Amino acid sequence: MTQFEPVLIVKRLVVIKGAKPVYDERLHPGVNVIRGENASGKSTILNFIYYGLGGDLTDWSAAALLCTRIYLEVELNGMVVTLARDISESSGSPMDIFSGSYDLSLEQPANVWNRYPYRRSLTTENFSQVIFRLLGMPDVSLEISGNITMHQVLRLLYADQLSPVDEIFRFEQFEQKDTRDTIGRLLCGAYANNLYENSQALKSLRKEFDKIDSQLRNLFVVLGKAEQEVVTADWLHAEREELLKQKRQ
Repeated sequence: MTQFEPVLIVKRLVVIKGAKPVYDERLHPGVNVIRGENASGKSTILNFIYYGLGGDLTDWSAAALLCTRIYLEVELNGMVVTLARDISESSGSPMDIFSGSYDLSLEQPANVWNRYPYRRSLTTENFSQVIFRLLGMPDVSLEISGNITMHQVLRLLYADQLSPVDEIFRFEQFEQKDTRDTIGRLLCGAYANNLYENSQALKSLRKEFDKIDSQLRNLFVVLGKAEQEVVTADWLHAEREELLKQKRQ
C-alpha cells in the first residue's frame, strides 16, 4: 500500500496500573473498530490514544484514573518509536520517547528513554517539536496562540461525544480562527511558511493603516471647522496649544 508522508500509525496501546498491564491491544493500518456496550470504556480507550499522542486531557473517567501510565507504539514515516505518558489530572504532562518498539523498551534500562516537556523553552525542545521533526513537518508559530502543538493537531483528527456534530474540530474554548486554518493547511499539505508570514505582516500593516486613517479623519474634522485658508505647522501648533489651554481651564 502506497503511503504519503507525513504518516503516523498507531500500532499498539498498552495501559498500565501499577506495574501490570490492564489493557494491551495491537492495532493495524486502516480502520480499527472498537465495540462494546454503553459505558464499557470505548471513549476511555480513545482518550488514552488521544492523550498518548500528545493531547492535553484532564477530564478522565473514574476507571481511567485507576490506571497510571500509557504506552503507545507508533510508526512515524516508517520509524517505530514508543511514546509514554503518566496519567494525570494536571494539564501539560510531559512525554517519554523511546526509539524502538514497546517490547524492546521493556528490555532496556530506564535511562534510554528521553523525557520532553509539554511546553518548549529557549533551551529545551518539547515533545511536539520532536514528533513534528520525526514526521518531517514544519515548526509553525502563530502570532496569537504561539507554536502549533500535537494537542492542536489532534483536535482535527479526534472528536468526542461532547463536540458539536457540525464541527470537524474537537471543541475547545477560546480557539482562534487562524489556528484552525493553519492546522488545516498544515495537514492538507497546503501550508507555506512565507504565505503565513506575509499574511501576518499584512495584518500588522492593516492595523497601522487603520490607526493612521483614524488620526487623519479626526484631523480633517478639526480642519473642516477652521476658517484658516492656508494650514501651516505653526498654525496647527498654535491651535493645539489653545485647545490644551481651554482644557486646563
